[in-house]
Amino acid sequence: MDKAKQTLLILLHLAGWTLFVYLTFPHFKGVEPPLSSLRFPWLYVACYSFLAAYFYCNVHVFVPKLLSGKKIALFLCVTVIAYLLFCFTIPWVFRYLLIPDTLRHFGPEMLPQRPDFLPPDGSRDVINRASTAPPRPFSLFRRLGVYAHSYHFLVVFTVSTGLKAVSQWYVEKQRLQELERSMVQAELSFLKSQIHPHFLFNSLNSIYYLALSKDDKAPEAILSLSDFLRFVTTESNHSRIPMEKEIKMLEEYLRLQNLRTSEKLELKVQVDGDFRSHTIMPLTFIPFVENAFKYGVSAYRSCFIHISATLEGGRLRFACDNSTISKLKSSSASTGVGLENIRKRLELAYAGRYSLEIKAEDMAYRVKLQIDLE
Repeated sequence: MDKAKQTLLILLHLAGWTLFVYLTFPHFKGVEPPLSSLRFPWLYVACYSFLAAYFYCNVHVFVPKLLSGKKIALFLCVTVIAYLLFCFTIPWVFRYLLIPDTLRHFGPEMLPQRPDFLPPDGSRDVINRASTAPPRPFSLFRRLGVYAHSYHFLVVFTVSTGLKAVSQWYVEKQRLQELERSMVQAELSFLKSQIHPHFLFNSLNSIYYLALSKDDKAPEAILSLSDFLRFVTTESNHSRIPMEKEIKMLEEYLRLQNLRTSEKLELKVQVDGDFRSHTIMPLTFIPFVENAFKYGVSAYRSCFIHISATLEGGRLRFACDNSTISKLKSSSASTGVGLENIRKRLELAYAGRYSLEIKAEDMAYRVKLQIDLE
């Protein structure tokens, strides 16, 4: 905590205690206090000092160590002991032990009064006995100020316990949110780390077929793969990247794949919208496109891959349709590592703000993704 915040906190505490003393001290409210308090003001000094000590002990020790530590019985015992000390022990000590005898039984509530009549026998023994009789419990409570002290203690107890409980709840909430963000980020990083070898494996597989057929495009494919992997490893370290970079990454991937595709493939790509003011999770499109190339391309029969990305009003619509090759039809039902990976990443990054629909038809495999971007 910096000095400015610490100074502000101290001033708030001083203002709070000043207001509390103003509202509870009888001299400030026009109420005539007991005569003993006028002659012996240290009683109020002791009371307010005890309340202040209890307040900070309750905030820093009793609530976090006992109440939050599930030691409720011990917390209640400490509270009751503090209440008895404040409401009974301190007033009793000051009123009956420390205050001189001349002031002990003299106060506004016990002013001597002349009787309106004498007893039938003319004696004053009855009056003397009444004046020396032990006080009744309610009268004793009134003289000790138990009722007012109970109210003051209740206020301090409620405020200190409530403030600490609310602050602990807020800190715990912040901690859980930070932990959740850390877990989400860690899982996203783990999922992205799985993508890199997956793409590398499929791309090397493509280059293998080029080299096997002694195609002159093999060196160009290796260079394209190097550029693509450099781009992927640089941008995928961020939780969000500009949409323009994601589109560029998609174009680089398509260029890499086109090096091994045949004339039988009908590839269509449509991109509409202003992507400059929006960001997206990296490697969002490529797993679907990679899946299309993996299961929808044939060198011996006509096939197609249709890709579209449209951004309108902060809502992104992406679609990827590809033909289904009969000999790989059994494999096309599986989403593979790439699609299962993107499902998890979408749920972590856009929970409640996306929809993903995948349909495996007889002759086509269709993917529709919609995301409400921030």
